[in-house]
Amino acid sequence: MTKPISSETQNALKVLLQKKTPYSQIIKLLPNISKSTIGNYNKKFFGGAQHTNVGRVSKISAKAQRYIASSIRNGRMDGPKGAVSFLASQFIPMTTSGVKKMLRKKGFKAIRKAHRHYTVTAWRKWVLSDETRVNMWGFDSVSFYWSDKPGTMQPHQTTTKVQNNGGGVMFWGCITADGPGYGTVILEGTINSEEYVKILDSSSLLDTLDYYGKTASDIRFQQDKASPHKSDVTRDWFDQNGFSEDKILGWSAQSPDLHPIEHVWYQLKRRLDNYMTKPRTKEELANRISVEWDKITQKECL
Repeated sequence: MTKPISSETQNALKVLLQKKTPYSQIIKLLPNISKSTIGNYNKKFFGGAQHTNVGRVSKISAKAQRYIASSIRNGRMDGPKGAVSFLASQFIPMTTSGVKKMLRKKGFKAIRKAHRHYTVTAWRKWVLSDETRVNMWGFDSVSFYWSDKPGTMQPHQTTTKVQNNGGGVMFWGCITADGPGYGTVILEGTINSEEYVKILDSSSLLDTLDYYGKTASDIRFQQDKASPHKSDVTRDWFDQNGFSEDKILGWSAQSPDLHPIEHVWYQLKRRLDNYMTKPRTKEELANRISVEWDKITQKECL
């Protein structure tokens, strides 16, 4: 017999099962539910076919494992500890010992710190950039509310849904090992080559380097492989401003979940979602983005 649970808990459980969330994570998110109860409701919702919990499957995808290995090799991630922090930002709970086991399978060995100081120095030479869309009505996530009357919902316990999240803006930003760089909000349209060069030239990248006492020759600059970033207009700008082409590195635009700046976007959007009221205009949203971006700390960029 299936243990009865409240309708809102059932809804949350159904969403998590649809996302194929491991039972162990579901129990952490919904601590009053046992593994057997989850299995029973899985059968009730999907006939048991939606979610399989058989065998010991790696929590870390092959793509994430490759990214972690690459980041540790080039110094952008500080060994197992850095990998645990990265995985936590992707909502993948993993212990340090679990990460070490994964790294050993990848051929890594622990080496005394005296022999690897260059990796920290290398990371401090990076400036990582990306664009993200910020919606007027916040970003998608599973929502919960507190209630002492299961099965009932009051007006303040519901969330209005707006088509396309009510519109939004684009935000370009960059981070360094010393902290966040300058950012730019684009109120209308997308970022083409001309707009991208304007962002780099007028305020964001050059001012970031100046603020942290760096020059174009000091750093390695990372951007995704979107077409505006590879255009002749953009390449000419980098060349004219002293950036060496071999120090401008790309990251696949099709793998945003593995971009190092992604966890910073998450922190920014969580803070924007904490406002008691939704922004009424794009200009108001842009102002909030500016305020919250200035609060990003050096620790959150590492």
